[in-house]
Amino acid sequence: MHSIKLVCDKPFHNNCDVTVYDVTDGKEKKRCKIMVDYAESDIRQLQKQGYDYEAAAAYFQEWIYKTVKRYIADDWECTEGLDEIMQIVREHIEPYF
Repeated sequence: MHSIKLVCDKPFHNNCDVTVYDVTDGKEKKRCKIMVDYAESDIRQLQKQGYDYEAAAAYFQEWIYKTVKRYIADDWECTEGLDEIMQIVREHIEPYF
């Protein structure tokens, strides 16, 4: 299992870029970059599927986990950054609920 650090670039109104670093064995290695999209159209699609605010936030957290897992081809645990990213996501999706 990999130890991963997530670093958010400047968040925008509709999305934020997240840099993924592998910090396994104390070495920091940039692995990939992902974009978390939380635009109004994305939120409306989740609402049509019956998601409320908490379910939508959980969806984004699971999406981040699965996306990083796909790129690094292994299970991982976050050592730093996920809480900050989820706070940004929560702040941006809250007005739609």
